[in-house]
Amino acid sequence: MANHKADMGAHIGRRDFLIHVGFSAAFVSLLESRGLAQGTEGDDVLLRAMRDEIARSRELRVVGGGGDDVPYFISYTVSDQENFSVSATLGAVTGITRNRFRAPSIEVRVGSVNFDNTGHIYSGYYTGSRFDNNPWPLDDDYQALRESLWLATDHAYKAAVESIARKRAALNSVAEAADKLPDYSPAEVTTGINKIPARRADDAEWRARVSKLSAIFKAYPEILASGVEFNANIGPTYYLNSEGTAEKYQDDIIWLTARGEGQAADGALIRDGISIQTLELKNFPVEAELTKQVTALAERVRTRLKAPVAEAYTGPVLFEPEAAAQLFAQLVGDNLRSPRKPVSDANRPVNFVPSEFEGRVGARVLPEWIDITDDPTMATWQGKPLAGVYSFDVEGVRPKVVNVIEKGVFKGFLTTRQPVKGTPQSNGHARLAGGYGFKAAAISNLFVKASQTQPLGDMKARMIQMLKDRDKPFGMLVRRLDYPYSSSGGDLQQLMASAAQSGGSARPAAPPTMIYRVYPDGREELVRGIRFRGLSTRSLRDITTASTETALFDFINNGAPLAFMGAGGLIAPAAVIAPGLLFEELELERPTEQLQKPIIVPPPGV
Repeated sequence: MANHKADMGAHIGRRDFLIHVGFSAAFVSLLESRGLAQGTEGDDVLLRAMRDEIARSRELRVVGGGGDDVPYFISYTVSDQENFSVSATLGAVTGITRNRFRAPSIEVRVGSVNFDNTGHIYSGYYTGSRFDNNPWPLDDDYQALRESLWLATDHAYKAAVESIARKRAALNSVAEAADKLPDYSPAEVTTGINKIPARRADDAEWRARVSKLSAIFKAYPEILASGVEFNANIGPTYYLNSEGTAEKYQDDIIWLTARGEGQAADGALIRDGISIQTLELKNFPVEAELTKQVTALAERVRTRLKAPVAEAYTGPVLFEPEAAAQLFAQLVGDNLRSPRKPVSDANRPVNFVPSEFEGRVGARVLPEWIDITDDPTMATWQGKPLAGVYSFDVEGVRPKVVNVIEKGVFKGFLTTRQPVKGTPQSNGHARLAGGYGFKAAAISNLFVKASQTQPLGDMKARMIQMLKDRDKPFGMLVRRLDYPYSSSGGDLQQLMASAAQSGGSARPAAPPTMIYRVYPDGREELVRGIRFRGLSTRSLRDITTASTETALFDFINNGAPLAFMGAGGLIAPAAVIAPGLLFEELELERPTEQLQKPIIVPPPGV
């Protein structure tokens, strides 16, 4: 080790201004007490390199100034995975990739738990040079891995020192907050070094299957653009921090998306999509089920292309269970995290969207007969695997079951190790990358339970009676929403701008893809070209009843608005189990955007 330290010291003169000063004896002792300082049954080269370098990095100092800003917390996360993807359209494969990668995330906090380098608009940025190895070594070469960890820590530490200086300077010109909170909270030290068996998606099998699924759209010439894509990210993730937490766990995610797009006679673009995901390849739906779902998608697009355009509407709206689960995923799920507004420089505005539940702890947000629980520990529901189960969040904290709403009253947020008002400690829900040096909380398995229910048929009859009492010609029934959002990025921007103008949520509600007029005689008529107006969490207080029937809806939460399909970054698979809902009154409106001219030349073969 003395030679290795000397080698590192020789590099320091060429690598800017960071130096290392040996091991932290206390930390090494802690690792030894947990069986991690020497090779153990679950140990490997990558884990050993992470363990050794994080111990040495405890004594980081800056030469020539900044010596007071020493690390009080360091964490290393490395995803050691292989990605396989195949895409196809109309039976022809359009792309195949198989990529092995190691994706590191290094966190260095300087200062103290009460005040550190996070929470400024430029937290995490560094204006100097960096020398990280990119890409990371794939071979289990101890020296190469140590070098990569050292250089990545170098960059993270210098960014932290620069960030805390910016934060101090910015706070010199603003009044101190009345309810000042610490920047970090303590957490239980955990260990879980698991053996991860080798697994792999079969290239030939999935190439043939995706090609076959994409060929389904050949029978639908009115669908002008379509595609199917399969992805499998398979491999373990390692997490180690300077407090002694050490974990290696299976971190697979396998998903398939399919999309279809056509153009109605009036020029309106009709889009729809599906996303199917599991945490284990063995649990992925069989080909017959996939064929059924892709065919249903194509049928929906075809049917909507022929549907009449709806008019603006105000009145009763019935959500069937699947659509209700999609609605809860957005309106409740996205508001169960409470981000803290970052410190900004003088006269520099911050694009900050708080939770709609901010300041409403203890207030009624739903009818008193509805409870909502987030349960990351439940692996199955009625024999079906749940996508939101996990053993540790991205901060290494074991997740807890959280009753977020009890008898309609909001009880508290899902939290990370960044304290929020009323919840000083993490409940193990750090699952997404947040801004300003923070991690973001996200739902896992969200259970919506109603104590007052009736069958869907009775709910429909109740809505029809409302129509008769109000002398309305029809009501609205929603079977599906466009969530995760399958339309274009431009459409999403227009939807967000429209939601802001209509006075609804800053997070727009996904538009319905399958919405029907329900007439007093019970007849249903599919319509298109309509979206919600002013729909927000406050609308949930006006639910009149829930259905006896429930639905399981799972999706990949990527932190993007409406879980926009294809958005990259850290992802958090989630599930929502919910009953159908009847609202006494909601508003829907016609979009105001201009329509494109229809295609002049028909597709080949038509």
